[in-house]
Amino acid sequence: MTAQEPQTETLETEIRIGNHSIRFSAQFSSEEVGLHELLPLFQNITDKVVDIAAAEASEQGERISCRSGCSACCSQLVPISKAEAVSLLKLIESLPGARQSEIKSRFEYNMAVLEEAGLLDELEQTASDHDKERLRSIGLKYFRLDLPCPFLRDQSCSIHPYRPLSCREFLVVSDPGYCADPDPEHVKNVALPKTVSPIIYEMCSRDQSRDRGFIPLVRLLADAESLLAGQPDPAPAVAWVQRFFKRLCG
Repeated sequence: MTAQEPQTETLETEIRIGNHSIRFSAQFSSEEVGLHELLPLFQNITDKVVDIAAAEASEQGERISCRSGCSACCSQLVPISKAEAVSLLKLIESLPGARQSEIKSRFEYNMAVLEEAGLLDELEQTASDHDKERLRSIGLKYFRLDLPCPFLRDQSCSIHPYRPLSCREFLVVSDPGYCADPDPEHVKNVALPKTVSPIIYEMCSRDQSRDRGFIPLVRLLADAESLLAGQPDPAPAVAWVQRFFKRLCG
């Protein structure tokens, strides 16, 4: 008996982003896939949202401060979705042995410094409580430990095409000098008309009351086993995308 070929469905939608509209049309399979397999789509949508926000900021006379080689934000506490975690773990394993070892050593070093500073337990408790003020406070403490992202190389992101959604969504228009100590009173972020990352966090969560759907990037390797086991159940690609756009347009 011949196996039935997966069917495809064309999904068309128009998204209002700020003062602009984006028309979207693509074919998706009815075959079940992991959410992480659709990350290129979510990254692309994020980039379009950020481009629109940057253009609108420019129209209002503001200037994006972020430039190649400016890596101050690469020492911040970065959240990544569980789906992104799987992709980043696979990316690390695809690298040459020496580069893998270098990155893994940096993750281990950053975790050791956090543990010595007593921030690991505080970070876990704060994130579980969904306490934004405490999370902002611990984010500043983390930044002041000066722990560059393990993927940072020569003051640039070595995985730029695959960087987390939260990194893509972070742009500033304030004086870049303030980025050395990112006090919210001085650092002005570009306001995004839509944010993709929280939607993906929600889609990655199996239980909103206990599972946030994201982790701090610094915990990527330490939590690798539980991350791989705790992925959301596969679903038809078109169902994932419909759910995403419903949240984005809602």
